[in-house]
Amino acid sequence: MLTKRTKLIIGSCLLVGILLCILGCIGAKMMTKTSENSSERLPRRSVNITIDTSQRQEFFDQLQKFADKHDFTITIDTRSSGNEDFLIAMYRKDVKIYGDNAFVLGEYAFGFYDVYRQPPAPDSVLDDLVNDLKSFISEVPSATFSVEK
Repeated sequence: MLTKRTKLIIGSCLLVGILLCILGCIGAKMMTKTSENSSERLPRRSVNITIDTSQRQEFFDQLQKFADKHDFTITIDTRSSGNEDFLIAMYRKDVKIYGDNAFVLGEYAFGFYDVYRQPPAPDSVLDDLVNDLKSFISEVPSATFSVEK
């Protein structure tokens, strides 16, 4: 026959085991959500834009107009490596766009990403954004725009 003390120990162990299972499930769920939202995924669309560095302000102005039209919050900031290197980020509820000129002044690489994997933004939305960005960039004198396949 089990004593009161033995029953208490067994009950405590069961309770701790159940709590650990619950915490483990919550942790696994949080890790899955974090990985789904990770910006380390490959972009769904990639574009390259080249500008004359003397047209940088006009380029930034056109990016701002694009962001305003499509309800993006935009940030343009210098990188820690110097005043000529820029990071550009645009965010909204379904799509985020990252751009930088890390390798060559005047050459910007942009990636279009889903904010969430499920549900992803429709291809038509991304295609429309790329085409409209191209239209805005065409207003910058001597700018070139290419889509990576």
